[in-house]
Amino acid sequence: MNNKKWIPTNYQKDRLISCTKKYIHQKLNDLHKELECPNEFIFDFIKDIQQDWDPDSYKSKSEKLLKNKPKSKNLNY
Repeated sequence: MNNKKWIPTNYQKDRLISCTKKYIHQKLNDLHKELECPNEFIFDFIKDIQQDWDPDSYKSKSEKLLKNKPKSKNLNY
């Protein structure tokens, strides 16, 4: 198992990650305004999304299984 911690490049940090963070932040602000909900709702909303990315989530475990599954040969009889 690979225990190395992934580190983004400067380009990824400055361009891709920064832009995505700004986009998500704006979308959450828009949602907050549209719903007129308390901040706690947005916080819980983010936590719900975060759980999908947890290494112990079913989603992550499923992705690992699919990634490590050997490709089967297509046998036509």
